[in-house]
Amino acid sequence: MKYVTWLREHGIWMATYLFALVTIELFLITMSGGGFLMGYVFVALTGCFFGGTYVEFRRMKSYFEELSPAMEILKEKYLFYEMIERQDSQEEKAVKELFYQVETSTLSELEALKKNSEDYRDFVETWVHEIKIPIAVIRMILANHKEADVGLSGEVERMERYVEQALFYARSSAVSKDYLVGPLDLKKTVEQTVLTRRRQLREINARIDLHDLEHEVYSDGKWVQFMLGQVMDNSMKYAPEKDAEGCGLVLEIYATNTPNAIHLHVKDNGIGIRASEVDRVFDKGFTGQNGRSGAKSTGIGLYLCKKLCDKLGHGIGLTSTEGEGTEVTFVFPKSSMTKVME
Repeated sequence: MKYVTWLREHGIWMATYLFALVTIELFLITMSGGGFLMGYVFVALTGCFFGGTYVEFRRMKSYFEELSPAMEILKEKYLFYEMIERQDSQEEKAVKELFYQVETSTLSELEALKKNSEDYRDFVETWVHEIKIPIAVIRMILANHKEADVGLSGEVERMERYVEQALFYARSSAVSKDYLVGPLDLKKTVEQTVLTRRRQLREINARIDLHDLEHEVYSDGKWVQFMLGQVMDNSMKYAPEKDAEGCGLVLEIYATNTPNAIHLHVKDNGIGIRASEVDRVFDKGFTGQNGRSGAKSTGIGLYLCKKLCDKLGHGIGLTSTEGEGTEVTFVFPKSSMTKVME
């Protein structure tokens, strides 16, 4: 704030001062007042005006200078009302009252949004659990009438993947209430995830190479299996054409041990991703050129992996070369192991 600018914005005060000064000076002239008296009145009125307005300017400037740092450090800006302590004038009390109204209204809206979000999540979870029943019935019927399968089992499994994705998406916003971190056998977790996709892997005659997985990390097995499954689904979706031996996808899953973390690598020989698109693969809904021109993609899988890793305190990265393959790396910090053990 600048005094000159502030004074210009309060031009009515300047107009009042000039009117009073001119009126008094004219009165003194008509009364044959001396030059000394007229000079004294000019100096006195001018000094009082600029002195008083400057003091008021400094008071207001000090008030807002006290508020600014508090606003900068406050994450939830709508709670700024709680940071206002000084209320020396009516203006300051009015400012606090306005912030109180803003806070009350915002909290009310947030509470309503939270309630709607929770209701939607409950609905999705209920729907997912209900839809699993007819899917299970279909699987049972197909198991008893294998001659009528004609590829339906694979489609049912695909349905289950999308249902599972919907469930994890609904839960991801409140993952802190729905996961349990503890010691996790990395090898067993990977093998279980591969086992759940054995039919699809067999159908495309994929070659799986699992090695160096004898590590223990700290995470939630259910969430890790889901994230690993999403990456594997992408590898199968964008697998290369089969070679002369009938093998298309080559999937290598292994772990490396560094001083600060355990890295789980999922590497494939797929069609890869354009260099210009690699930085956007974790964006919600991003499908890229591959998703638009080839296999159908929702752009949700990797987005969920990134979101869940952030909430679980893990890292995730992706590198890819178009036409050669893609590698996704999950990072399990050893610092999180120490926290859990404590």
